Amino acid sequence: MDTDPIVDAIPAHVWCVRADGSTQFVNRAWLEYAGATRGAADFRQSIRPEDLERFDRAFASGDDVEVRLRRHDGEYRWFLVRMAPTADGKRCGANTDVHDLKREAAASERMARSQVEALKQALDSIAMDASSDRLAQHIARTITEQLGAHSSSVWRRNEATGSINFEFAFEGGRFVTKSDAIITGLSLLLPMEESWPWIAPFREGRHCLIEDIHSVQPFPLRDRLLAIGIVTVLMVPMLVAGRLEGAFVARFPYRRPMRPNEIEFAQTLANQAVLAMQLARLSEESRESAVIAERNRMARDIHDTLAQGFTGVIVQLEAAEDAGQRGLAAEADEHLHRARDMARESLREARRSVHALRPEALEENDLCEALDALFTKMTAGTALRSEFSFQGDPCRLPGPWEEDLLHIGQEALTNVLRHAGATNFEARITFEREHTRLDFRDDGRGFDPARKRDGFGLVGMRQRVERMGGTLEIRSGSGEGSTISVTVPLSVRP
Repeated sequence: MDTDPIVDAIPAHVWCVRADGSTQFVNRAWLEYAGATRGAADFRQSIRPEDLERFDRAFASGDDVEVRLRRHDGEYRWFLVRMAPTADGKRCGANTDVHDLKREAAASERMARSQVEALKQALDSIAMDASSDRLAQHIARTITEQLGAHSSSVWRRNEATGSINFEFAFEGGRFVTKSDAIITGLSLLLPMEESWPWIAPFREGRHCLIEDIHSVQPFPLRDRLLAIGIVTVLMVPMLVAGRLEGAFVARFPYRRPMRPNEIEFAQTLANQAVLAMQLARLSEESRESAVIAERNRMARDIHDTLAQGFTGVIVQLEAAEDAGQRGLAAEADEHLHRARDMARESLREARRSVHALRPEALEENDLCEALDALFTKMTAGTALRSEFSFQGDPCRLPGPWEEDLLHIGQEALTNVLRHAGATNFEARITFEREHTRLDFRDDGRGFDPARKRDGFGLVGMRQRVERMGGTLEIRSGSGEGSTISVTVPLSVRP
């Protein structure tokens, strides 16, 4: 087998395989990885059997491909294999280790799915039942399960008394309140200024991770945590519009180091929890229509920004995973960049929603331009083909109406991407003297409009249409696709 001292010095795996599949050359980096000698090295035999067919197709075409290669200790790791043909039919290539990158991508996808699911459940709970106790119970259970924690607790800051007050916990599979027998006799009021480690979340607004409570100085309630087998404690501040409201505590019965993205995930869920609690408290304190309307606005807007934005992120992540499995590295990177941009845009829109600001898409564009850009962006890189058109002379509608129509279009397309299995999506806005009409059509599997659904999407859509004094018509059936029509009479324009 040939040798080359220059190629041997390259840290990446370099190899050359003849047209008949036999190995002509491998460099020292490959020999050290595979634990083979030059005479016994056979690059193809190290490929995991399930990946051989995919490798052979790439070998014949010269395309890049991702396969698993066996290490000298028997472990398989993912590598990106890049190949180049030679004039005599050989293939020379280099292998790049992408095992850790794929693992991180898979973890990020799972985290994104968990965030979407937790957000959807919380929003649905707000829409269906604003009872503070039930909502708090739901939030505690959801966040504990999403983090894989043993139990959790929520503490609220009381500025008037300068103390930290216990609110509730989820422990042993059930909801624990201040009056529960299992915490009778425990001090549930902690001085905010003196209680380590509460200083970090309550005074400095940052998280605190104690990986092993056995190895740190005593702190209030540590003895009880030790008694129920807790080892790691994570505390994250709960913020609403930048204001510190409390802290969420997740407990783990084993040593649990946490990566930055996991802590960020916990922070997102904690902020979501306190936002939901704030909405529930507003509803209980006052039944005036203005308060209820604002609660519904926030639920609709958050649903239309974060929930729908993360749907787009998941679509792009799934497309990236598919492209990666087919060895299309450049296409996978493009999908990942789209997912990142969508996530950032969703967070920006969520912040604008909290401050009741106009959507960024309508700041510099009219409604037609905003809808066209939205549909193009949401379907980029997917199998769904979208087409947008308008008829008549476009007129400027009231700002709140344009926002509602933009969000209705976003919800309609999101439902098609998530549920319809469609290949074509058409949207048309028609401007007439007496009314403006917006129609959406898809060729998906359809659904029964009369069947009651648990989600908040169609409910929010109807609320927006009713607020404009318009009408919403949904026509669909199994295997017949769907048509949604929104008509807004201009005679009732504010």
